[in-house]
Amino acid sequence: MKIFKKITAGLVAAVMTVALLPASAAPIRAKAAEGNSLRLWYDEPASQGTNILSAGANYSDSDGSNRWQQQTLPIGNGDMGANVYGEIVSEHLTFNEKTLWTGGPSSSRPDYMGGNLQNKGQNGAVMKQVQELFLAGQTSQAVSLCNELVGTSTGYGAYQPWGDIWFDYSGISTNVSNYQRDLDLTTGTASVSFTENGTEYTREYFISHDDNVLVARLEANGSAKLNLNVRFTSKQNGTTVAQGNDTLVLGGQVSDNQLKYSSYLTVVPEGGSVTGSGSTLTVTNADAITVYVSAATDYKNTFWNDAHTDDYYYRTGETDAELAARVKADVDAAVESGYDAVKASHLADYQELFNRVDLELGQTVSAKTTDQLLAAYKAGTASAAEQRQLEVMLFQYGRYLTISSSREDSQLPSNLQGVWNFLNNPPWASDYHMNVNLQMNYWPTYSTNLAECALPLIDYIDSLREPGRITAKIYNGADVGFSAHTQNTPFGWTCPGWAFSWGWSPAAVPWILQNCWEYYEYTGDVAFMEEYLYPMMKEEAQFYDAILIEDADGKLVSAPAYSPEHGPYTLGNTYEQSLVWQLYEDVVIAAETLGKDSELVAQWKANQADLKGPIEIGDSGQLKEWYEETTLDSMKSQGADLSLIHISEPTRRYAIS
Repeated sequence: MKIFKKITAGLVAAVMTVALLPASAAPIRAKAAEGNSLRLWYDEPASQGTNILSAGANYSDSDGSNRWQQQTLPIGNGDMGANVYGEIVSEHLTFNEKTLWTGGPSSSRPDYMGGNLQNKGQNGAVMKQVQELFLAGQTSQAVSLCNELVGTSTGYGAYQPWGDIWFDYSGISTNVSNYQRDLDLTTGTASVSFTENGTEYTREYFISHDDNVLVARLEANGSAKLNLNVRFTSKQNGTTVAQGNDTLVLGGQVSDNQLKYSSYLTVVPEGGSVTGSGSTLTVTNADAITVYVSAATDYKNTFWNDAHTDDYYYRTGETDAELAARVKADVDAAVESGYDAVKASHLADYQELFNRVDLELGQTVSAKTTDQLLAAYKAGTASAAEQRQLEVMLFQYGRYLTISSSREDSQLPSNLQGVWNFLNNPPWASDYHMNVNLQMNYWPTYSTNLAECALPLIDYIDSLREPGRITAKIYNGADVGFSAHTQNTPFGWTCPGWAFSWGWSPAAVPWILQNCWEYYEYTGDVAFMEEYLYPMMKEEAQFYDAILIEDADGKLVSAPAYSPEHGPYTLGNTYEQSLVWQLYEDVVIAAETLGKDSELVAQWKANQADLKGPIEIGDSGQLKEWYEETTLDSMKSQGADLSLIHISEPTRRYAIS
């Protein structure tokens, strides 16, 4: 798909390039953008901004991570991401690539099983004991035994930051005027501009999806020239070396799991020269430079490699040289195309998605910077039209972040931070939490006309089926279907967490399948539904066919049931029963639409009708969350939501893209 888009985008780019001014004709900083209501802009670098929120879990003010999350401008193409600081003398971009992870199979973990522990689940024996204790009324014993239904933390891993790109200027000071730093949501570009001693310095940054490169365009318009050093430093202890006079190569292996990674940065000067030495490129007396960066790892989302011969699955099997050649080819192709063509291709690709939705709420274009506008909104001093501008901007910013972190051919879906990460130990591993977070990342995708951006999520959930069958067998004793729980990674991690109180959530799968099913509901693509969605839903429905049991009233329940991090452990609850009911509802519609599996359809309809609840009304007229609940807050009065919860996972601050 990406190759096809390159061809068509190239034709568009050829037309659009004719209309583009030559680089020397005008500064990059398009002043027309100042009338753009979808422009986040600031009159100071990130280092001078005022944080308005506390640091939160894992972040701090001392290491710069809080400033990174509140002040920098994110750009991305689905697989790569960067954050722009807009510093004057030493410009800084953090850089990410979505498949760079610790955890998973490794030379130190030759028997990696995605966190599953056979001795804990015992092929469903422990779960059967739990269910029998519940049915016998021995609740405390059942609750205690639930704590055996756990996995291990060994090999879980975390999403990793790749490195930092630095542009260290010489010959300029911080005494500048007309400073502006912005992110234009209509073009998917970030820009910085300022004037120093009569010379206007401009910078433009974007990450092209079709050309698979980060592009930085730096110019000096005036009597001064560009004199700077370019550095690309690793956060994985990788090695950076200058290759020739115009390229930096950064690569290595992740020490935890031997994942290979490779990245190339090439500088193309206009006027002046560029030379390489050690780990630095030096630009001298240039009018402008264009920088192209690309990166990749040897990760591949396959449970086993194609040849079944590799030491580790979840790998492409490439050699170091083959991986490096793949990355270098993208940079070389972009250099050959040139800045104008790559930018035109980026705009055509990005705007085809972004321009599908226009939201008008009576907004205006405020003269306030974005941080001033936020402060005025919070203080109640912003005008009604300014309030609407900020609300529309937030709506479109969500769409922008989705486009930037989840494209149709991305290897992985958006994680907890999309594609952007500053820390080697990010909050909650910046993983795939399916007890609501991953669902929230993708809830607005279809309704804002970005259905293609949900394809990585569908692919990822499909990839959990094979390892999830192991989890279903070990913990549920199920010979059919697949299971996954609260936490997931790119390495088939489907086991319960290492504490039941936050890690147990088999209902996460029917919940996330609703996100997948919505692709069909919004697109009406029956062929896609038949090939991709129905097999997943059918397998999960069969899993629940196998594990549902009858309670004392003869109703079908899932047990043990537990609302994520909340309430008692019980025979069924509204949370899980509702999700199972909806799973049966959707899979029946799918099967009947396709004219398939009539016997299974009959079974699913019967099971759905026999489910306990899922919605019951309590004595206070409330919707009951637990079937033992009588009046409103009666479960709390019993201490159920306090005494039975033992949170051992670090306190979470949910961050969604």
